[in-house]
Amino acid sequence: MPLVPELEQIRREINAINLRAQELCQGLSEEQLAWRPKPNRWSVAENLTHLDTTTAVMLPAVDQTIAEARRRNLYREGPFHLGLLGRLYIWYSEPPPKLKLPAPKILKPLRNSAAILALPAFLAAQQQVLARLEQANGLDLSRVCFQSPIAAYIRMNLLAFFSVFTAHERRHIAQAAELRKRLPS
Repeated sequence: MPLVPELEQIRREINAINLRAQELCQGLSEEQLAWRPKPNRWSVAENLTHLDTTTAVMLPAVDQTIAEARRRNLYREGPFHLGLLGRLYIWYSEPPPKLKLPAPKILKPLRNSAAILALPAFLAAQQQVLARLEQANGLDLSRVCFQSPIAAYIRMNLLAFFSVFTAHERRHIAQAAELRKRLPS
């Protein structure tokens, strides 16, 4: 079954993000991927690891949301709408950053693996998100609500979640692109 137009758009966004991440990492050494402009700033690899970690934290809640929606037969063909709160979350997440808040501790990248592994791990996580798009296809994306595992007070519909997810990724890919421009020679 083809993806509904809203999820197809998100799939295209994810594919574009994947290509951009590959372009950013192409030709960079381990040292360049791990380079930080300041001790409290993330490297290119850490930006990707943060996105990978975010996926790992979010997907169990997404899986639970999708399973519950299927159990409750919450299906609809669309069209689907983000709603005001969804649009606000996307505005906040899109680059350039409007507000700079620290990442929650659970989403901070750990520097315990080689920087060269950040891109393959990120791309593998992206495949998992694409699989969730397939699983969410056919559900009522406007009605099915997702509760953030990071902050219980954050709730949004599934369409908003997937849209905010890609906006957040664009934000960190843009940060990585700025880092690449500033790499020491």
